[in-house]
Amino acid sequence: MTLSLQTDRLIIRDWEEDDAEAALEIYGSADVAPWLSPAIEKVPDVASMRLILQAWIEAQPNFVLPAGRWAVARRDNGEVVGALVIRLLPPYEEDLEIGWQLRPSAWGHGYATEASRELMRWAFKEGAVDELFAVARPNNKRAIATARRLEMQWVGETDKYYDLNLQVYRIRASEFRA
Repeated sequence: MTLSLQTDRLIIRDWEEDDAEAALEIYGSADVAPWLSPAIEKVPDVASMRLILQAWIEAQPNFVLPAGRWAVARRDNGEVVGALVIRLLPPYEEDLEIGWQLRPSAWGHGYATEASRELMRWAFKEGAVDELFAVARPNNKRAIATARRLEMQWVGETDKYYDLNLQVYRIRASEFRA
């Protein structure tokens, strides 16, 4: 399924191979990669990022709604500023995680909150899920602030996801306000 959602300023769309340079500004950034979960090394170059995008694009049709990976682009110029993901959290693959990543030059504009809120609205309506979780490393102040702006509730700290010590936030469909 191809996804295209819009907010006042943003478009949430499927990744394309031509997004490799823009995606590298996210996943190749020393300011972003250390905070990602699962833990990954920063992507070293455009060729590697293109291979990762190819894998994501190939996997996208196999996800069960509402799971997937998407690019976040500005509506005014099409510039990719970030990424969103909804995926099953390990190890039991019962809980759905929503995640957001922005390139550092896009920080501070409210893009993560705006895009995530729209994806959450879609997931609760079209994906028929009851709740979504977000996980963040304890010192990731930006991710924690975004979870709070999304009105997600802190439910505790755990090391069961990704073998990392993480703060866990949750929002239920009944609590969500678009």
